[in-house]
Amino acid sequence: MWVERWIVPNGPLRLAHALLYLRTSPSAVLEKVTEDACRRALRINERAVLLQVRQEGQGVRVTLWGDALDDATVAAAEAEVRRIFLLDEDPGAFYREVPLRDRVLGRVMEDYLWARPVLIADPLEALMWAIIGQQVNVAFARKLKARLVELCGSVLEVDGERYWVFPPAWRIADLPEDLLRGNQFSRQKARYILGLARAVASGELDLRALGVLPVEEAIAELVRFLGVGRWTAEYVLMRGLGRADVIPAADLGLRAVMGRHYLGGRVATEAEVREISAAWSPWRAWGAWLWWLHLQVTRGV
Repeated sequence: MWVERWIVPNGPLRLAHALLYLRTSPSAVLEKVTEDACRRALRINERAVLLQVRQEGQGVRVTLWGDALDDATVAAAEAEVRRIFLLDEDPGAFYREVPLRDRVLGRVMEDYLWARPVLIADPLEALMWAIIGQQVNVAFARKLKARLVELCGSVLEVDGERYWVFPPAWRIADLPEDLLRGNQFSRQKARYILGLARAVASGELDLRALGVLPVEEAIAELVRFLGVGRWTAEYVLMRGLGRADVIPAADLGLRAVMGRHYLGGRVATEAEVREISAAWSPWRAWGAWLWWLHLQVTRGV
C-alpha cells in the first residue's frame, strides 16, 4: 500500500540542492536520487518503509510504500523526513547574516541559495560511516559501507525495485569479526564497528539522546568509545543528529577546500578551520555542509 503526505517547510526551500549533495556524496549508498526526487528505505516502527521526497512549489510531497502503514507509522515517517531534510528549521537568518560576516562563504551561498543540510538518515549509519571512512579514500569507504549493508541489512521490494535497509545495531553486533575481515575491513576497523554496534544495541550508547546534550558533553560521551575521536564525534553530531553549531574541523575535505579559498591554496589546519568558521556560529554545520557540497560539485574542475 502507499500513502502521501504534504509538508510545508519552515521558510524558503530549494530541495534540489540537497538532492545534488546526495547524488554526489560517497556516503549516499542507499539512496536512489534523481534531479527532482529521492527514494530511501528506512525501518520505522519495526517496519521497512520506502520514502520518496519531492519538492512541489514551496511544499514537499512525501510518498510512502510499505505493508500496514498505520497512522503511527505514517506520522513517524513524516517526522523522519522533517528531521533528515531539516524542514522545520528556518534558513533565513543563516542566509541573511553569514554573508555579512564571511564574504568568501557568502559567494558560495549565492550559488546554493536556500539550501539546507541533509542528514544521514540514521544516526547509527552516520556513526558507522564515520568509522568506515577513517584512513581510507572515499571510494573504498563507499564500497565497505555497501558490503556492511549486504552482510546484515534487509531488502524492501517495491514495484519490482529493490531497496536496501540499513541494519539495526544488533544485527551488526552479531557479525563475526572474521566475516568483516574477509570483506576487506581491517582488523582494527572491524573491532571498532562491532564494539560500537554492541554499545548501541545494549543501550550503553544512546545516540538519539546526544541530540539534546550540550555539544561538548555529547562529544565527551562519544569519545569514551574505542575508535571515536573528536572528528568522528563532531561528524556524527553534525550529519547524524543535525546539530547546527558543530564542525568536524579535522576533516581533510574541509581543510582542503577552505585552504583553497581562504589561504591561497595550501591545506588549512584544524585550528584554522575552527578560526575561520567561528564567524558562521551558530550555523557552523550549515557552513561546513555548503563547503562539502561545493567541493563535491567542483571536484575535478
